[in-house]
Amino acid sequence: MQRSYLDDYTFNSIKGIAVILLYILHFFASSFLWLPDFYLSKFLLFENYFQFSANLCVAIFAFLTGYGFWCSANKTLRHSCTKSIKVLRVYWIIYFTFFLIAVGCGLYYDFTLRKVILELFGLGDEVISGEIMPFCWYISFYIVTIFFLPFLNLFLERYRNIFRDVFYILILPFFLFSFIGSSIESMPGLKKLFVDLNLWFPCVGLGYITARYSLFEQLDSVIDSFCRNKNDKIRFEIIASIVFVIITICGMYYYPGLIYTSKSAFHFQFVLNMSVFYILIFNYAIIKLVNLITVSLVKLVLTELGKYSLYMWVLNGVFFNVFKEYTQPLLIYPYYAVLILIWGLLICFVLTKGFVLIESIIQGGMSRENN
Repeated sequence: MQRSYLDDYTFNSIKGIAVILLYILHFFASSFLWLPDFYLSKFLLFENYFQFSANLCVAIFAFLTGYGFWCSANKTLRHSCTKSIKVLRVYWIIYFTFFLIAVGCGLYYDFTLRKVILELFGLGDEVISGEIMPFCWYISFYIVTIFFLPFLNLFLERYRNIFRDVFYILILPFFLFSFIGSSIESMPGLKKLFVDLNLWFPCVGLGYITARYSLFEQLDSVIDSFCRNKNDKIRFEIIASIVFVIITICGMYYYPGLIYTSKSAFHFQFVLNMSVFYILIFNYAIIKLVNLITVSLVKLVLTELGKYSLYMWVLNGVFFNVFKEYTQPLLIYPYYAVLILIWGLLICFVLTKGFVLIESIIQGGMSRENN
C-alpha cells in the first residue's frame, strides 16, 4: 500500500464535509429539484451565492477517488470489480426498497422496464437521472472511473514524470470524453455519462497525481520554510486555509466553468469544470482546518457522515424523488435553513443506519450460503 498523507479520520472528515456541502447544494441551491409550493423564497439567496461553490462536493468525492486509488495496495481490475459490486449492492438495496414502497403506495405507476434498467446502473437522460434515485448519475460515473483507472495506472506507473501524467490522466481523458459526449446524440443516457466524465474525471486525475507526487507534503514543506516554530506554523496554516477557502468559493461563484463550442462539422463542445483548478488547495485547506478540530462531537459527526457518505448521497434523494410531495414538507418543517440542514442530515443518517443493518443481514445470509 502506498503511503498516504491522509489518515482514516482526515479522509472520512473530508468526505463528511463533502456530504454537508452536497445537502446545502440540494436543499438551498437547487430550486429545480423542489415542488414550487415547498421551496422557500429565502433560499434564493443561498442559490444565488452557493450554487456553484457547493458543487465542490462532487469535486471532493472525485478527487478522493483518484487519491485513494493511488494509495490502495490493489490497483487491479479485480479490485475495481470488488469496489463496484460493493457500491451497487448498497445502491440496489436502497433502490428496490424505495421502488417497492413507491409502487405499493401507488406513487410510481408509470415506470417502464427501460426506466428501471437505466436507473439500476445510474444512467439517465437529465440532471435528475432517476425517479426513484434522482442522483444516481454518480454511480455510473464512479463505476466507469474505477475501471478506467487501472488501465491508466498500468501505463503511467512505469516511470515518474508529472508533466506526462498531467497530459495522460487530466488533459487527454478530458478531450476524449468531451468528444465522445458531443458525438453521441441518439443515446441521451450514454451522452449524459460522458458529459459527467468530462466534467469530473479531471478531478479524479488530479487526486491521483496529488497522491503519487506527494503534493500535499510539498505544500507542507513550503509552509515550513515560512515558519520559525510550531505556533507560527499553526497561525500561518489557519490564515492560509481560510484564504484558500475564500478564493475557492469566490472563484467558483464568479467563474464556475469554461465552455467552448467548435463550429466544425463535428459540433465539438467541451465544458471545463473550473473546480479542477481549485480542488487541490481547497482540500489542502480543509485538511488543515479539520486537523485543528478539538471538539469530539464535531469530529464524530464528520467522520460518521464520511464513513457512510455513499448512503448519505443516495438517501437524500428521498426528498426529491416520487415521494417529494410528502417528504419536502417534512424537510422544511424546522423553517430555518440551519435547522433544515441538520434535520435533513439527521433523517438521512437514521435511514442510513437502517439500511446498513439490512445490508449486513443480506451479506451475512450470502456468506452462510457460500459456506
